[in-house]
Amino acid sequence: MADWTPPTQDRLEGYFKELNNWGRWGNDDQRGTFNLITTAKRAQAQALVRTGRTVSLARDIGPQPAIMYNVTFPSNRERADVVLDRFDLVYHGFSITHIDALCHVAWDGELFNGRSFKDSLTAAGATWCAIDAYFDGVTSRGVLLDVAAGRPEGYVTVGKPVTGKELDAVAARAGVKVEPGDVVVLRSGDEPFRRANPSWVPREAPHPGLQLGCLEWFREKDIAAISWDMMDERPTTYPGFAMSTHLAIPFLVLVLVDNTNPERLARACAEEGRYEFLFTAMPIRLVGSTGAPAHPIAIF
Repeated sequence: MADWTPPTQDRLEGYFKELNNWGRWGNDDQRGTFNLITTAKRAQAQALVRTGRTVSLARDIGPQPAIMYNVTFPSNRERADVVLDRFDLVYHGFSITHIDALCHVAWDGELFNGRSFKDSLTAAGATWCAIDAYFDGVTSRGVLLDVAAGRPEGYVTVGKPVTGKELDAVAARAGVKVEPGDVVVLRSGDEPFRRANPSWVPREAPHPGLQLGCLEWFREKDIAAISWDMMDERPTTYPGFAMSTHLAIPFLVLVLVDNTNPERLARACAEEGRYEFLFTAMPIRLVGSTGAPAHPIAIF
């Protein structure tokens, strides 16, 4: 990492033209890099299932500011007792495991393939690039890149973001090759970071995470999705690029599975002796939504 040089502002200004996938699958496409998960890619992923062991990559949902939750008073119905509950989720953020739709982030007023951002959103939901495109689930070869395991603190720290060069080194250490159409599970160590920094507040305090230059790595590897725990480094030092690595949505039209928990997966990979597996994630069918809570699972 010592000899890595971050991209300049001028370099970033060229990202949209150089890296974007607009028109690659036709001007009416709304699936983006999901198209890289071909029949052959799914067959490759299925061949990785040997024992049937499953590992959840979702975060636990419990009482927290992102949730409004209440339990009704138990009631008696003749010989039966019943209790109901209700919860409302604010899933975009830094708590709930979810998949971002491609309408979640626009660039210069436009969504994927040049549709108007403001004209594609209504009170009833998005009319372009909604989460509906992923209702059948994201299933492909998954690869774990455990960045946190190589950091002296055991997690990525503020001011020392993850870089593309580091991702290559982590892949080499794990003995895996990242291939087109893969889902890359990135462990930056969000859980141990939060334990070590109990006063850290999302959005208010600086965020450790991936450097914006990782967009070049995503595009070079031609991956279908990232499933990440710590997400972007924020704030960035680049004016105009405040959404940081989330700009992979409008630039690369990359599938993002946000706020995953790879801690259990890291232990399972060590026990299984391999860092590749079948990855699947199913979003809730929220028609017209800008994203949806999801439950990603790794299968060995």
